[in-house]
Amino acid sequence: MTKVVLEDAPMIHEGMARSADGTRIGYHRLGSGPAIVFVHGSISTHTDWMRVAHLLCDRFTCYSIDRRGRNRSVHEAPAEYSIEREYEDVMAVLDVAGPGAVLAGHSFGAVCALGTALRHPVPKLILYEPTLPICGPVAGPHLADYAQAMASNNIDLALEIGFRYFIRLHEHEIAPLRHTRAWPRLRTLAWTWTRELEAMDNQSTDVERFRSITCPTLMMLGTESPEHPMKDTTRAIVPVLPHVRLESLAGQDHMAARNAPAMLASLIADFLSA
Repeated sequence: MTKVVLEDAPMIHEGMARSADGTRIGYHRLGSGPAIVFVHGSISTHTDWMRVAHLLCDRFTCYSIDRRGRNRSVHEAPAEYSIEREYEDVMAVLDVAGPGAVLAGHSFGAVCALGTALRHPVPKLILYEPTLPICGPVAGPHLADYAQAMASNNIDLALEIGFRYFIRLHEHEIAPLRHTRAWPRLRTLAWTWTRELEAMDNQSTDVERFRSITCPTLMMLGTESPEHPMKDTTRAIVPVLPHVRLESLAGQDHMAARNAPAMLASLIADFLSA
């Protein structure tokens, strides 16, 4: 395990867990206290949760995962991918975090957290806008267009298709993204989106299975998030979770972990202290 020290920042430890199929799953750990394992969404990395983790690390030990295919989480051929492997990856980091670790997930990472919690009970669960095909496919026919653009190595076009039809950004929101420092990183992750969207759209729309998740659950939803698949998924899941607390993120959309980390950190800390 290597240690990276940033000036005026908490020490960040880079560690590795071994998943059931042998895949190495990297994570960044910081802080001390009860453990929280954070699972990021599609086309992102552990960095999506790090702003929140920095605000919580004085009270909690935060493990922010790099899901398979990112950074030091060594990936395998796409044909070998399945969402069940993602569940095993999360379980591997939960094992490292130890008994009592809380599980938190965003977007597709929240779907992975739900699937993990069905198989590996956790004491508390934190979900921020899981994305399921409740009111129709998440990607649908546009996934073929995305895959074709990727096959043609037109990664910029693929990302534009993805942001327009999968995340539901408006045209005026997509164009500026191409000129940000994040765009090159998004290009390197673009190949992972295809397999995750396929897995998402293949998920069952029967949310009754989540009724067996009996642990206290915090569900967070941005007031400005798209109706589908963010709001409709949340509305469908909340009634079946036996012990759920729904919190609205006023003025926020699907990217509050980056844009409003203090809001999320406050809600999470309050939920875990209850």
